[in-house]
Amino acid sequence: MPMYHFELAIKLTQTQKMALVNKITDWHATTFRSPRFIVNVRFMDVAQANLTDTYIGGEQRQINRLFVSLRSGGGRTQEQLEGMADKLEDLWNEAVGKGSIATQLRQIFIKRELDVAKESGFHLPLPGGFEQWVKDNTDELKRLAAEGDPDAAQVVEEIKVRPEFQK
Repeated sequence: MPMYHFELAIKLTQTQKMALVNKITDWHATTFRSPRFIVNVRFMDVAQANLTDTYIGGEQRQINRLFVSLRSGGGRTQEQLEGMADKLEDLWNEAVGKGSIATQLRQIFIKRELDVAKESGFHLPLPGGFEQWVKDNTDELKRLAAEGDPDAAQVVEEIKVRPEFQK
């Protein structure tokens, strides 16, 4: 939760992918005051395989697009969602470049469709509830981190540097 799912008609380098992953993860975690481990980014190469046939206006096209799946609820306004789409396009342009039509991120779809989210054994709160969730689960996260859980360890490290997560 959330899921940023890219369908790529161009080949991105690992450096470009990591730039996108880091930019999106940092932006989402700080904007929505959530731990980084909840941010999922996935890339699917649709240019080299017949995984999907895309038609726009009745014509077959290969384009780069992004589907974002978010938690339902949270009270995000249309203006906020449009701001998210604009920001995600900016992050793409910073990491990949705007260039030709072939390299542009041509479509962004944001869907509020996730009613329940459970990750790494935890039921996650609705948007806006992560600060308290981290505080309420700090002891358990520290225990899991000590046992080697990489997601818990990441949150424990964030607690050290993010004031909104400190008790």
